[in-house]
Amino acid sequence: MTRWQLLRAGKRESGLSLVELLVSMVLLGVLLTMISGLYISATRSLDQAKSLGSNTRQVSNGMNQVARVIRAATANPVAGHPLTDPALEQATAEALTLYAYVNLGMSAQRPVKIQLAVDADRRLIETRWASIALAGGFFTFETTPQSTRILAESVAPSGTALFRYLDSAGVPVASAGAFTATELRSIAAISVNLTVQASVTDARSVVTLQNTVGMPNVSLSRVNP
Repeated sequence: MTRWQLLRAGKRESGLSLVELLVSMVLLGVLLTMISGLYISATRSLDQAKSLGSNTRQVSNGMNQVARVIRAATANPVAGHPLTDPALEQATAEALTLYAYVNLGMSAQRPVKIQLAVDADRRLIETRWASIALAGGFFTFETTPQSTRILAESVAPSGTALFRYLDSAGVPVASAGAFTATELRSIAAISVNLTVQASVTDARSVVTLQNTVGMPNVSLSRVNP
């Protein structure tokens, strides 16, 4: 074997040099970093999409149920009193209690008292009390709730109150504190601003629905804004 052939054989058997090995390791590290970044980004995007979808379903379902209850609000006749009780018994920024004299899923056509309120865990809760029949076609209500259910979880506080109360002209009903009976009787519609945010660290998953719901059973003619 000639000297040239020996040199060529030696080069073939020499393998990778240190520089080539270092360059290969650097390129592999860059590739792994890129793949890891893409994986993390895809995972975050998927989690955000799931959270957004869940929040959207919660807000939509919650708003539908709230609107259904508000539309059923009806004044409550009281034995021996010329005026009925207002349809709304309680009205605050994050809670309302009303009477409903239409069938809301019950087998018998009887009134119910319903509260919609945000609890300490920021859940929108619907609570119902069954009615007790009195003489003359009047009703009172149980003190123990008949049922309680969650309409929406992770209700986020926002710059707008969950419930705002409007008169027949669509103007907010003003009150110095708790609404008086006269002020409650002037309420013809309720503006609902429902915001859900499952993760307090991810503002991109926030979903808000706004809706103004009239109370057609209340004897006030509401002017649509």
